Amino acid sequence: MRMGKEGTARWISHLDLVRAVERALRRARVPLALSQGYNPLPKLSFASALSLGNSSEAEYFDVELTQRMDPAAFHATLSAQMPDGLAIRETREVPPNGPALAARLNLASYRVTVCVPDEAARDALKAAAGRILASPSLVIPRRRKGKTRFLDVRPLIQRLEVAGDGDTVEMVVDLRLDPRGTVKPEEVAGLLAGLASLELPSEAVRVHRTGLYRQDGERLRLPWELY
Repeated sequence: MRMGKEGTARWISHLDLVRAVERALRRARVPLALSQGYNPLPKLSFASALSLGNSSEAEYFDVELTQRMDPAAFHATLSAQMPDGLAIRETREVPPNGPALAARLNLASYRVTVCVPDEAARDALKAAAGRILASPSLVIPRRRKGKTRFLDVRPLIQRLEVAGDGDTVEMVVDLRLDPRGTVKPEEVAGLLAGLASLELPSEAVRVHRTGLYRQDGERLRLPWELY
């Protein structure tokens, strides 16, 4: 299933998002498959966690049922129970016991909108994007469990386009999802600002996820195309 996360719902954490969908599924009274144990939960899996404060039109999740339902009927039944800001966009039937989405998807697409009233600053950001794409490597520090390591994020930036419109700059960013390390779109915006010698307050940056894919060479596949 593909879900949108917009408005005030973008401030819902990933854990609370999972809980909200679980509650909606229970209210919908669909034939849920449940886990074993003292506190059985719906068999529900999400593709990729979204950073707090970001909106999305591409939140994918799988839910397992004990009996088949028509996808259109399931879509309508669940949609009626979803809270404000969380909207079911698309429902597809996939084979049971398929591969975990998180393990198969390796590319995320984003639209990043930045408020930049100054024209010279907008031009500087565009030039910085060209410098990033031309760089063979781009190393940033990562601190975890009291230790600092360094990650080359340049191979993770598959696409970076910057265009100005009025007082804003809009970036189209495609980022690799790699279990060895990832980079967030906000970090890419920060790297651009650093190269352009600009300060971008967090409230000036809005991130919207537009897609999740499996990239194999030049081919991009949607989640349900992986089954």
